[in-house]
Amino acid sequence: MSFIDYLLCNGHIDKDIYNILCAPHNNIDDIDGLIVSTTDLSEDDLVKLKCNYYHLAYTDLNSFVPLDDIDYSKLEHLLAIPFSINNNIIKIAISNAEDLVVKDKINYYITSIDKFRNINIQYFIATKNRIKQVFQELLYSNNNEINNIITDAINLNASDIHITPFQDVFVIMLRIDGELVDYKTFSIAEYQTIVVSLKVKSNLDIAENRRPQSGQFCINKVDLRVSTHPTIYGENIVIRILNKNDYNLSIESLGFTKDEVEYFKKVVQLSQGIIIFCGPTGSGKTTSIYSLMELIDKKSRNVMTLEDPIEYKMANVKQTEIKQGVLDFASGVRSLLRQDPDVIFIGEIRDEETAQMAIRASMTGHLVFTTIHANDSIGAIFRLKHFNIQSSFIAENIIAIISQRLIKKISCNGRTIISEILKPDSKMNSLISNNASRMELSEYAVNTLNFKTIKDDAIQKATQNIISIEELKSKYNIYVE
Repeated sequence: MSFIDYLLCNGHIDKDIYNILCAPHNNIDDIDGLIVSTTDLSEDDLVKLKCNYYHLAYTDLNSFVPLDDIDYSKLEHLLAIPFSINNNIIKIAISNAEDLVVKDKINYYITSIDKFRNINIQYFIATKNRIKQVFQELLYSNNNEINNIITDAINLNASDIHITPFQDVFVIMLRIDGELVDYKTFSIAEYQTIVVSLKVKSNLDIAENRRPQSGQFCINKVDLRVSTHPTIYGENIVIRILNKNDYNLSIESLGFTKDEVEYFKKVVQLSQGIIIFCGPTGSGKTTSIYSLMELIDKKSRNVMTLEDPIEYKMANVKQTEIKQGVLDFASGVRSLLRQDPDVIFIGEIRDEETAQMAIRASMTGHLVFTTIHANDSIGAIFRLKHFNIQSSFIAENIIAIISQRLIKKISCNGRTIISEILKPDSKMNSLISNNASRMELSEYAVNTLNFKTIKDDAIQKATQNIISIEELKSKYNIYVE
């Protein structure tokens, strides 16, 4: 009785699957995968059944250490991995104990090594995916090319590395100063080595290439966040570079005007209220908040953060990183409020519960910094309303809303901020409380508060030759007359 017969007789597969598996020339490369995908059996269940049928022990290969004198590259195609030697017995993990051809080839290779000429072979069962994973970790993980790529990206002050496979090549691009630039193009034959190396470093599942994954690792104290996404030619990979060296950018260096800097120096001394930064991903919101927190006397005030991820380490600040499934922003704020904070930085308002907690914190004697995705400052007010925050609570607690973008400078490498700062007064707060329309709020801000929009700031910087007029046209549809 074959193993397939055994599965049928014991009710683990039905007759239709049995006929498919037993059909002559079925050309099924992954029989185990077909069984798992068409039955209630998991891969572990299938391995246990194999152990019972073949009367072999199971191994998870978790304590695998390569054996001396064995060239594992010659065994990879056999999916057979020697993992231990003891008392003249070499232990080898396989997934298909019924394949006599594979066993003959293993035996021939092992006994061709002088050291193992008279040794006995003992087989163990392991899952096919686990065997593949061990081979890939062993043969492909020590890849210097990816280390060189990452080092170059860090030296070039890139924020992200993009690895994109195509039919015959894969391309690596770097995001520098907000723009993707070509770095290198490689033969597709080298792609798998790069991918496996990255997955091993970031503790991702090497065998999984159908679902997105995310992980992280460090090189020279630089935190790297790895994200994979399946495409038709393979997994697209983006590596986010987070250089967590101590933060040392001043608010003056970011591109705010002198008057704006003086305003910020005053508002960070306030004891309660909420300061919101808005703008798209990559617009420098978190960097601006770090710079504001640098203005705070952290010896006399307890400053605490919730971030996803922590982008820089700050002296005398208690920083906490959000961890999926362990700590989210809403529960994190609850915990922070029990830590007697004076100043709280909530990395992002993403949902109603976090919005409610941020407003509650600002109402109860805390200065709160946070970010939210909105197109402009007034849009942030309506974004909070979308999260069911009462209009009166918004009006009573908002100190300022800053909308910003990053744009390349003309004179040198790097970018500067174009921004707008909405500073509601009592009349505007009354309008917010009474659910005034967006147009009413905009007209009041411009006509009464002398509110300068982000477009106004961009035009001013363009006329001062700080930024390019062409850049404003192409990226922001801002035209300077």
